[in-house]
Amino acid sequence: MKKNFIALSVALFCVLLIGCKQNAPECPLDHGTWEFVPHLSDEFNGDQINRTKWYDFNPGWKGRKPGFFSPDNVRLENGELILTSQTETLEGLPEGYHTFTTAAVQSKNRVLYGYYEIRCKPMKSRCSSAFWFYAVDGDLWTEIDVFEICGMHPQKDYDKKYFATTHILKSPETGDKLTSDHVEWHSPTPLADDYLISGFEWRKDSLIWYVNGQVIRKRENTKWHQPLTINFDSETMPNWFGMPNPSDDKGEYKIDYIRVWRDPNVKMRYQF
Repeated sequence: MKKNFIALSVALFCVLLIGCKQNAPECPLDHGTWEFVPHLSDEFNGDQINRTKWYDFNPGWKGRKPGFFSPDNVRLENGELILTSQTETLEGLPEGYHTFTTAAVQSKNRVLYGYYEIRCKPMKSRCSSAFWFYAVDGDLWTEIDVFEICGMHPQKDYDKKYFATTHILKSPETGDKLTSDHVEWHSPTPLADDYLISGFEWRKDSLIWYVNGQVIRKRENTKWHQPLTINFDSETMPNWFGMPNPSDDKGEYKIDYIRVWRDPNVKMRYQF
């Protein structure tokens, strides 16, 4: 009986394992060999954020003033991660934070290399909707912005701009000297009007940005070899997008999923 039970358990485990592999999403890229990474991916089902994978705030930053990152502005609903920005002043906020609260979600893992894809709907607000990677390690601070979007802006067609950017904020070679470069991709329609699929291919030798399967930017990877956190957030951008109008409705940045794949021929480093 015991042997039969063990054999049945092994068989059931194999069936479940095969089923999991069969149900793993296929990488949409038409080049290379890719393997799905479930512990870095999330479909955002359920009624609360997976706290083994995510913080519902940014552990190292309270937000871009005056907008404060409030965990109360992070929720799961109808299979989506939703980040809200709104007019409110919470009690006991640090100096410089007032009038608006926004939201941030950061991965508890750091990642390096791979293909990252989200399906999302940016918020219709002058607060940003962003998908980005960064980390600060002593004298090394690098950042990759897959996108930053302003879904509501008085300037004509600004709500169609998709900003794809790289930053070196600190390094042993350059010290605290900031170096940045970005590309503005222009959508044919306002970006907050519908869902889009945003992809980022991070290789040792290249960085490639995608929107709805289309390459919108490609550059040589000269500096971005530091394991980074994955971030979704909304920020007030006083010097860039201007401040939201307090009479505006709440903004909601919706993320349907994040899916991550690795190239099995390249060691994908990650840290917990």
